[in-house]
Amino acid sequence: MNQQRRNRNNTAFRAYYFGVLVTSIALLSYLAIYQKPVRTEWLAWGYYLVILLAADTKLTEIQARSRSKVLASRALAMSMLVLFGPFVAVVMDAISSLVRGVFLQHTTPRKMFFNMAMLAIANGVAGLVYQAIPFHASFSNGLFLLPLFATLLVYATINSLIVTGIMSLDLHIPVREIWHRDFSWGAVVGVLELPFIAIIILLFLHTGPWTLMLYLPIIWVVFAIIRAHEQQKEAHMASIAVLATTLEADEPYTHGHSYRVSQYAVTIGRAMGMSPRNLEVLEYGGLLHDIGKIAITNDIICKPGRLTDEEFATLAEHPAIGARIVEQIKFLPETVDLVRHHHERPDGKGYPDGLKGDEITLGSSIMNICDAFDAMTSDRSYRKALPVEMAIEELVKHRGTQFNAAVVDTVLALHRRGEFDIIPDSAVEKVIRQIQRVGEPPVRAIPTPTKEDPVHEVQR
Repeated sequence: MNQQRRNRNNTAFRAYYFGVLVTSIALLSYLAIYQKPVRTEWLAWGYYLVILLAADTKLTEIQARSRSKVLASRALAMSMLVLFGPFVAVVMDAISSLVRGVFLQHTTPRKMFFNMAMLAIANGVAGLVYQAIPFHASFSNGLFLLPLFATLLVYATINSLIVTGIMSLDLHIPVREIWHRDFSWGAVVGVLELPFIAIIILLFLHTGPWTLMLYLPIIWVVFAIIRAHEQQKEAHMASIAVLATTLEADEPYTHGHSYRVSQYAVTIGRAMGMSPRNLEVLEYGGLLHDIGKIAITNDIICKPGRLTDEEFATLAEHPAIGARIVEQIKFLPETVDLVRHHHERPDGKGYPDGLKGDEITLGSSIMNICDAFDAMTSDRSYRKALPVEMAIEELVKHRGTQFNAAVVDTVLALHRRGEFDIIPDSAVEKVIRQIQRVGEPPVRAIPTPTKEDPVHEVQR
């Protein structure tokens, strides 16, 4: 079943990939026939190309969490559409992408051709939209801002959607999750770029090509600020994840537990239709759910036999302790609930607050089941790991009492479809090593391996 699904995914990926290439070739052919420039402006085009190449170097590049690259050249691309028409803009962006791929990033041909095709479609369609809207040549009174605004949204949307689509097919993650995670801010940033693009156009028209030199230091400053913010956020979250995984490093019975719980939770949450934001909360909540055990001594955590009532009472304090630690994280305050309540039960016999029924959030209920499932399917000091089928039987046995009924039903459905199984130790070790490189984000749900790790580009 898994092999059949992978085959379908690979077929869909190839169909999407070649569909983008064919569409770009057809669009370029149309532009070459009907949109060729009336006069040649070699000096201006060459000057623009040099600035475009400079804007697309690593100096002004942001690495998105999904490993896509966000480039600084959207403002230049939009101004080319207005000044020279869509055909010239498509050709210039294609040349820039080709040079960037061959000489600067050593991109594989597959990635490079896709990036060129994607940018050609975004440029071509956006340019045709601009020319179809009234006032597109009204540079003396500012009315050209209206078609420019619409064109900017079209360009940003097409660019982001094409990248999101190929990433979704390649990583087997829903489109809306990738869009929310990496590109949903693109439209907002695009609106903010509108006056900046207008200034580039007007300066070029009234002063000459040399004014483009003003673009480089400004865009470097803007991107440096954005990049610093993103790096600070990722480093903060990664540092917490390092702490969580380091707690398990010396204990063979819980090594990798937090990572597996986070990925099981994301799989279940995705199947239950949770929003991308809530899936992100589940991911980090899973990594951090046992952070409170930092205050519990190893003689209790690693005790091979049954805990005494006093020892269990001490261990039961870890969700509340963890919640107080996680409260200090400002980026994802919703994880506090998951950390504090991942041991609550529908029948009210959980801890630390004795919540029951609907008092327990869906995220906490998912975390409860994932924590129990991984505990059952992992070797522990007091017993050997249970087979997956036996662990599933335990979930069903305690459905509605210890575990949320709807979440159990989702796990059953996923397991029957072959989409819920134990994450292998080899995958866990690989990801934990990456997590513990402080400053790098944790890898999301494990994708089906491909021959090449894709790196996609989106302009902004």
